[in-house]
Amino acid sequence: MANPSVGQRPQTAIRGAHMRLYRYLPLGVLLLLSACASTEETLGDLGELDIQIEDDAAILGARDKAMDNYWEFAANSSEKEQKVEAMRRLADLEMERSDERFQRQVEVLDRMTEGEGADIDTLKAVTYRGAIKLYEDALIIARGGSQEPILLYQLSKAYEQAGSHQQALDTLQALLDLRPEAENRDELHFRRAELLFDMRQFKQAEFDYGQVLEVGPQSRYYEKSLSKRGWSAFKQEHYKRALDSFIALIDRKLRQTDGRIVNDESHLSRGDRELLSDIFRVVILSFKELNGTQGIKAYFEDYGQRDYEMRLYQAMGDFYLAQDRVQDAAASYIAFARDFPMHEQAFEFDLKAVKAYADAGYSQLMIKAKQEFVRRYRVNGNFWRRHLDQEETVLARLRPLLRSNSEDVARHLHAQAQKSKKPMDYQRAFLWYKQHLKWFAKSPKAKELNFLYGELLFEAGQFAAAAKEFEKTAYQYLRFGRDAEAGYASLLAYTEREKQLTGKEKETWSRMAVGSAMRFGKTFPGDSRAASVLTKAAENMFALKKYGQAAVAARQILELSTETSPETRRTAWKIIARAEFEKGDYSRAEVAYKVALSLTSAEDTVSRKLLKEGLAAAVYKQGELMQAKGNVQGAIAQFSRVDANSAVAEVAEFDIAASLLSSEEWYAAIEALENFRDLNPASKLLPKVSQNLILAYQKTGQPSRAAEELERYIGLVDDPELRREALWQSIELYEKAADTAKVLASYERYVDEYPRPLEQAMEVRQTLVTIYSNAGNVASKHFWQEEIVRQEKAAGGESTQRMRYLAAKAAFELAQPTLEAYQRIKLVEPLQQNLKRKKEKMQLAVDAFTATANYGVAEVTTASVYILAEIYTDFGTALMGSQRPAGLSEEELEQYDILLEEQAYPFEEKSITIHESNIERIADGIYDEWVQKSFDRLKTLSPFRYAKVEKSEPMSGEIY
Repeated sequence: MANPSVGQRPQTAIRGAHMRLYRYLPLGVLLLLSACASTEETLGDLGELDIQIEDDAAILGARDKAMDNYWEFAANSSEKEQKVEAMRRLADLEMERSDERFQRQVEVLDRMTEGEGADIDTLKAVTYRGAIKLYEDALIIARGGSQEPILLYQLSKAYEQAGSHQQALDTLQALLDLRPEAENRDELHFRRAELLFDMRQFKQAEFDYGQVLEVGPQSRYYEKSLSKRGWSAFKQEHYKRALDSFIALIDRKLRQTDGRIVNDESHLSRGDRELLSDIFRVVILSFKELNGTQGIKAYFEDYGQRDYEMRLYQAMGDFYLAQDRVQDAAASYIAFARDFPMHEQAFEFDLKAVKAYADAGYSQLMIKAKQEFVRRYRVNGNFWRRHLDQEETVLARLRPLLRSNSEDVARHLHAQAQKSKKPMDYQRAFLWYKQHLKWFAKSPKAKELNFLYGELLFEAGQFAAAAKEFEKTAYQYLRFGRDAEAGYASLLAYTEREKQLTGKEKETWSRMAVGSAMRFGKTFPGDSRAASVLTKAAENMFALKKYGQAAVAARQILELSTETSPETRRTAWKIIARAEFEKGDYSRAEVAYKVALSLTSAEDTVSRKLLKEGLAAAVYKQGELMQAKGNVQGAIAQFSRVDANSAVAEVAEFDIAASLLSSEEWYAAIEALENFRDLNPASKLLPKVSQNLILAYQKTGQPSRAAEELERYIGLVDDPELRREALWQSIELYEKAADTAKVLASYERYVDEYPRPLEQAMEVRQTLVTIYSNAGNVASKHFWQEEIVRQEKAAGGESTQRMRYLAAKAAFELAQPTLEAYQRIKLVEPLQQNLKRKKEKMQLAVDAFTATANYGVAEVTTASVYILAEIYTDFGTALMGSQRPAGLSEEELEQYDILLEEQAYPFEEKSITIHESNIERIADGIYDEWVQKSFDRLKTLSPFRYAKVEKSEPMSGEIY
């Protein structure tokens, strides 16, 4: 196959033909060509001439002459390899010339167009067209030869320079297909990747960059390929793959000589630092697409933790902040603190979030961030304990930040609570104040915050806690120290809290308030409020029954160096009087009351009346003391001194009588008590008068008068139980006096007024039954027996065993008349009428005794069962013994008797069955006279079965 022609030259360039080529060639070139023609050297040897091109051009004196020479040589050479070599060299020189020409043309165009409007792509294509043609022609000839790789390589560069990217790609791929293991394959793949990247064929570019990386870190294109492979993946939105490349490059740049990867760029050049800056930016863009900081966390959990992760979180936040995405920025900063809670800079990231919110004016979010900051880095929290060994570094930085943020939150919540008045808001503010003061008790602002805490507690109605905090502020902070305002505020809190309490709680609280008040008076004696505070303390001590201390506090008021008002002194004397009274020193109390009266104006009638009452009570109490000592006359003398217009005068009169009673002067006491009642008919002491008279009447042997007084007493008291007991006691006294009529009347009144307790009322009815029975008053007796039966039935589930017993006994006795009525009727002519009447009475008796048997009271049940059985026996016997109709023949009479036997037989069987049920009670442990009677009757009624049974045998529980 003929070799293709060499690319055409201009006419002037090929005019000299074959001989002119040799004429113009230097001697060295001719010798070389001759040697080539006469020897079998390889193209590899010719290839060494590649480094001689410039020397040849220099020998010729000009590149154009050299190119003319190569043209002529190539055109006339018959040797393929020599022709290819010459054409390659010619193309190289053309490439060199094209480069220079292109540069000059660009400069001219830039000057002419001032950088605008120049068609650089067209200029490239035109400028490098010749070089490309030369390489393409040479490559056609060189196919399969040793020069093919270098020609492909050079042609790819020419295509690149001409802007023919696709041809360059194809050429590079052809070269790689030809020499897949070429030493410079990393360069070839890199060039392909760069072209593909420029052509936005990012998927293929990513592949070729990857091929460069396969060569290994020794490749000069390794780091750039890492970067560009990452960008290629990024452009495809394959952010995870992009990150793999970028992170690998970051690791490579930050790796120390000892192999550690640390966030330190001090060893890097300026260029590397700028590169890393760019890489970090695109890494952030990638993570932004992978859910931001969550993506960072997830990625490095798989990839392995890195020291520079903190930088990524910060960069992510900074990125969002630059875009005014404040909340996303804050979330990114906070995410670092969340994901690395023990990192020594974690708290600084939380503060970045706080600052972001603050700068943007997001006050609510800022406060929430501050709250979270304090919660995470609280004193003695997990973070704090982890860094205890870094007191001078980490904790030294953290402490003031924690203090200021904690204070900010407390003040904010304080204001919020004051505005909303919501209990929950108050509670939140309380917790923050309490927490802050616990952590920073020695800080300069602790005293101020403690006072604010107390104020907020007071405002929220938490007076107990407010008092405590005000006291702490007033007396425990050395720098705040003796602050009367805080001390007085604590007293106000004590007062308000006291209003909320009752009972022992109030007493305990009052005791604490008194202590605080005394402390105030002692600590701030020159304060204008000291007198009122001490007065209040004295009054509270009195309320707490600390009478000695109350008197001391009141006297301290009188001894104050500051001027006190007459009203204050009068109040002090009143407290002293009352305290001495309660202490039992009534003579001193009398003196104090008199002084207080002297300090009270005549116009103040209300106060004077109260003081006079106190004075009268003090005198009265002196009488009581003498009375207790047995000095009756002395007591009466003191009682007589009591102001007749005082409230205690009536009591004094009563106690005169009581003194006589206590000395057992019964008749004198009776006279005094009866006189008191006559003089004070509406007195509240009348019940006591009545009680004392009852005692005196009994002591003097007058039970009837005592019982009558008890009935009077019943009308004076409202307590139902007292009234009931009094009525019962009056019954006993009437019984003692043998006044039967009043006893019966009282019993009947008792049952009528006090049907409960049920059992006691039932006993009273039984007592009435007994009394009327003994008196022979059958009607009244039966009335109360019927009442017993009726009331027991009405009691239902409340009925007791005793009540059932009494009801059973009463019912049994009430049933007797039904039996007697049945027994009185004889079966004589007119037989049909009498038989009907007897059956009716029999049924009434059966019903009555069946009811008594059902009470379940053993002795009543066995008797009732026996009687029931006997009723049936008697009825059968009565039938057999009934009067025979007159006029019957002997045969008819015999038939009549048979008929009677048939009628009587079931009654006898019924009787036997009932008697047997009585005997069966032996198995339940019941054996009495009625069971024995049933046993005896069965011997008669059923002798074959029962006549042989020994009497002792039923006791074993066996009836056979």
